[in-house]
Amino acid sequence: MALELNIPGRGAVKLTKIIFDLNGTLTVDGRMRKETLSLLKKVAEVLEIYILTADTLGSAMQIDWGSDIDVHIVSGENTSRAKIDFLELVGPLETMAVGNGTNDAGMLEKAALSIAVLGPEGCALEALRAAELVVRNIDDALCMILKPRRLIASLRC
Repeated sequence: MALELNIPGRGAVKLTKIIFDLNGTLTVDGRMRKETLSLLKKVAEVLEIYILTADTLGSAMQIDWGSDIDVHIVSGENTSRAKIDFLELVGPLETMAVGNGTNDAGMLEKAALSIAVLGPEGCALEALRAAELVVRNIDDALCMILKPRRLIASLRC
């Protein structure tokens, strides 16, 4: 499983993993749309998927993720650091990150490729600054992964 991109002006990027934030990124008010979950499961056929969440709304374990999606609850005072540490553990050079919150900014900055989601719950300025690409909703981000020429067109120099 891998997503290989040759981005003009940037070069080759080989992605094998993707980390998503949950609240505000994949879900709205802790709920995930069926269409979003379906797209996410299609992405799981291309990349290893990890969901990192502080689970503020307590919904992470109520979603039927299936067997190909790994969910990790991060806790403590510094969830931002926990997300960066996880990214470093799985390998930032082959990992894409997708998020919307302040605690996602470090992960977005250090990942090989990063997308900020500007959805109904907004997007923290820190996340916008750290991401390489901003999309209007999570389904747009998932479709870009499934149709990688969209990523290449947006990120080319």
